[in-house]
Amino acid sequence: MNTLKVRNFSFIEDLDIAALTFAAIERIEGLAATVNGGIKLWVRRSAERRLLAQMSYHMLDDIGLTVADVEKEAAKFFWQK
Repeated sequence: MNTLKVRNFSFIEDLDIAALTFAAIERIEGLAATVNGGIKLWVRRSAERRLLAQMSYHMLDDIGLTVADVEKEAAKFFWQK
């Protein structure tokens, strides 16, 4: 590939580096968003399971769950669906 050289400045090579850097930054931002979304989901699941475990029998009956359902759900780790 021919490059335009002006006083130790390689225009095309610098553009290639800039494009690669920009692409890398976009991928890192995408990964960070994915990780952040996963962590938020895990925190929400954990909080919901704690609240579910604190509900009274009457409240569970109102939402159509049994104590066995709650025990099964509360026994799951935060990353499990």
